[in-house]
Amino acid sequence: MSVIDSSYVGEYSFEKCEESAINGILEALGDDYAAYYDEENAKETMQMIEGHYIGIGIEVLANFDKGYIEVMSAFEDSPADRAGIKSGDLIKAIDGTLYKATDMTDAVFYMKGISVENPLDKAIEIVLIRNGEEFSVKLHRAEIDMYKVTHKIIDNICYIRYSGFTIESQKALEGIVQNLENSVEGIVIDVRNNPGGEFNSAINLCDLFLDDGVIMYTVDKNGKKTEYLAKKGSSELPLAVLVNGASASASEIFAGSMQARERAVIVGEKTYGKGVSQTVRYLNPVDRGEGALKLTTCKNFTPAGKWINECITPDIVLENSDINQDITTDEAFLAAVKSLKKDK
Repeated sequence: MSVIDSSYVGEYSFEKCEESAINGILEALGDDYAAYYDEENAKETMQMIEGHYIGIGIEVLANFDKGYIEVMSAFEDSPADRAGIKSGDLIKAIDGTLYKATDMTDAVFYMKGISVENPLDKAIEIVLIRNGEEFSVKLHRAEIDMYKVTHKIIDNICYIRYSGFTIESQKALEGIVQNLENSVEGIVIDVRNNPGGEFNSAINLCDLFLDDGVIMYTVDKNGKKTEYLAKKGSSELPLAVLVNGASASASEIFAGSMQARERAVIVGEKTYGKGVSQTVRYLNPVDRGEGALKLTTCKNFTPAGKWINECITPDIVLENSDINQDITTDEAFLAAVKSLKKDK
């Protein structure tokens, strides 16, 4: 930059050069989940981590092998979910602008409507690729609530739909379970299409069903192993967990821990396979004026030593584990209920 500043005859933006350099370094890492956020976007990202943001309701990664932004999952009842966007879809263009894997941050912030006037009022068109075929969807941004938790009692089984991991959602689920007071025969927690979320909420949710022992462990770049241990006092109700190919990250920590500790029967499809966690750190933590980096900082393992990147294979495998709007006829739910009642 010193040479450019002293010799270059054209106009240039130092900030733009700096951002491009940072993004170039992140691309060279080959970390599909890495991203750089400038000062304004860093604040927006922190709001998203807390569970609230404006957007279309998808979790994405930069698939450098395919060259596109890949959809990990669409949050239940989000604009993306209602438009039929699914795990594995590749984003080619948004409102006529082509996006590659290297453009993931720009695409995410555009979908969130940052710097867009009245983002909730304007429709956006997304061109996607699925199984080699292109198609487009039109949708509107909305206020996304990642900690939506719903439940109902069916055939003396408590069914809980869990859409995203935040501290608030974990507390809501914990409240539901504690209020059951053994009044049902078992619990079915549905984390299908759940892309994960806040790490500690996954640990706390596991702890709700374990009395002691290892919940899971992480390994950092130096090979340091950190174990997360359950504390005494937990729900003893029989448990089943529903998963599919769009269950990722924190969902896999929960399902993998419950399976390895033989605490729950896992029902559905093989999970996504995101066995790494990211940390968002401000480049200047004092005034937070230089943006933030999101980097993969550890690998996640079940108590049995299985790296979650290798996916969680259910105990009861179903070929198709899409969520049925009528849960009473949902194949995965019915299989879970049958297993829980048989164990009784």
